[in-house]
Amino acid sequence: MSPPRKPAAVTSDLKHRVITCLNKLSDRDTLSVAATELESIAKNLTSPDSFLHFLNCIHNTDSSSKSPVRKQCVCLLTLLSRCHGNSLSPHLSKMISTITRRLRDPDSAVRSACVEATSAMSSQITDPPFSTLSRPFIDLLTVDQDFNAQIGAALCLAAAIEAAPEPEVEHLRKVLPRLGKLVKGEGFKAKAALLSLIGSIVGVGGASSKGLLDWLVPCLVEFLSSEDWTARKAAAEALGKVATMEKKLAREHKATCLTSLESRRFDKVKVVRETMNRTLELWKEVPSISEEISVPSQSTCSSTDNAAGICISTASKNSKDIDFKTPLSKKTVPANRSPPPDASFDSCQKTKPGKE
Repeated sequence: MSPPRKPAAVTSDLKHRVITCLNKLSDRDTLSVAATELESIAKNLTSPDSFLHFLNCIHNTDSSSKSPVRKQCVCLLTLLSRCHGNSLSPHLSKMISTITRRLRDPDSAVRSACVEATSAMSSQITDPPFSTLSRPFIDLLTVDQDFNAQIGAALCLAAAIEAAPEPEVEHLRKVLPRLGKLVKGEGFKAKAALLSLIGSIVGVGGASSKGLLDWLVPCLVEFLSSEDWTARKAAAEALGKVATMEKKLAREHKATCLTSLESRRFDKVKVVRETMNRTLELWKEVPSISEEISVPSQSTCSSTDNAAGICISTASKNSKDIDFKTPLSKKTVPANRSPPPDASFDSCQKTKPGKE
């Protein structure tokens, strides 16, 4: 019987096998065999050291490698997450770093793989707090001016939020004003992807405060008139989530949203038109303020006529306060609607959908 191999020899053998397979991914004739072997290696990793060395090999693959190599390295993160779950907790930062350095990739298939891997990590590696995963993407959104990186970071974070068992809603609520300022800034290009991210935060209860909705809803309404159809669609979807999640708080904005959605329901792009109409139906289900106001008592109104006069006057005032006119040109949100400082796609498709 041969003596057991030393850890150094095992490590060296693992690195050699992984690197050999990665090189074979560059050749179309050996790509399938190499991908299968890499998946087998990933599934059979057992020790913390083996995880570390495997992840290092993947991480060190540079942008000069061919697209299949870059994509497969990211896909392996999805497989690792699903197979090993919380055993990878000590290595989560390394895995996130591998993803973030791929978000500038010109190949949309690589960026899509990043979104899938982030979703798998969020759902399967749950020992670290959610903020451990979310902060690198938030930081990237804040500082990176690259269009692909902005899209990728926004969509990865949205996927992570939707997949997480406990997405730390309070943390996301504090982040929302920063994202609101970003989406209105001229320097941020990936508006549609960021609006989708905002919608994901709303969808888990991250906008459950009057202060947040008072700037968020007008912001989303402004984007219903964007020249970019993907931004219009994302804004409408986010408004739909506001209507679904925040029925009580949203009632003050019902008239504004109904008016603006009605004016956009015949959008020239079919998929946007359908989204506008679905969102319009959701806002119709939001209770109006008048539905929650009881009939004035005799002590308040001296006569029936007087009571009616008060109601008409109040309704008229509210109507003026929330009146909205659909802008005719491309819009950015006015500065006076910026989120209060203390307020606690690949979505841009390359072909336009059909029209009707």
